[in-house]
Amino acid sequence: MLPLNERHMSAMALRTYLSCPLRFRYRYLDNLYWSRQWGSAPEEQKALERGQNFHLMARRYYAGVDPAQVADPVEQSELEAWIQLLAGFLPRTADRAFHPELELRLNRPDLRLMAKFVLVVVDSDGRATIFDWKTEKRMPRKSYLLKSPQTLVYRYMLCAAGGQYSPRGRFKPDEIEMIYWNPLYPSRWERLPYSEAQFQKDAEYLRSLTAQILRTPREAFLATSEMNICRHCEYQMICHGRRAEQIDTEEEEALYEATLSWEDLPELP
Repeated sequence: MLPLNERHMSAMALRTYLSCPLRFRYRYLDNLYWSRQWGSAPEEQKALERGQNFHLMARRYYAGVDPAQVADPVEQSELEAWIQLLAGFLPRTADRAFHPELELRLNRPDLRLMAKFVLVVVDSDGRATIFDWKTEKRMPRKSYLLKSPQTLVYRYMLCAAGGQYSPRGRFKPDEIEMIYWNPLYPSRWERLPYSEAQFQKDAEYLRSLTAQILRTPREAFLATSEMNICRHCEYQMICHGRRAEQIDTEEEEALYEATLSWEDLPELP
């Protein structure tokens, strides 16, 4: 396993650190990776599987291949209906460049990041849209999405490392936007434009946050004091001898809006 300073930080890694440094240590230093599905209720496992199958079918659609059969007949019918809604919302056309499952890496002395986009669409005029699909029963609030490490990292990374996909060799921040879409709410989506000021702010924040993670001694990756996060953590069995509890979308938003601040870095112990 590569040392932490040689690895690329993802949005999920940053979110994990901000919510609980000990959880970050278990996953990214101790390499103790447990799927979110471990110990979860059957209905939650089914919902996660359905979301994964939808992402797979959407990727195939935008790659120009047959989405094909991915589930049992009942669920397949629902997934195909979702894909039809998606095709109505964002049809695959010849005048735009579609890049499903695009992965970018940034290698700079002061910042190593990676992002795997669900879909990036580039117009002939150089404007780019990052799309992400949500399949939860409730569409996340815009305030939550704006704070999301996914939004922060994805918009920044396309601007900082995605120039090869621009017809002009680079994307300006104001040429980038991110859209979240849910097949359960096909007529409502969240559009998050970008700007030069936000790009500069994000760059400084990401450099500061990753530097803080790298200089943190192993023993200083301490557990969060927020027990509501502990209750839903897959490592609760290690810390508290209990299985993680199921969490719904609204509760997850409330937890992370309360604990993740993009204005102030958490103080080291």
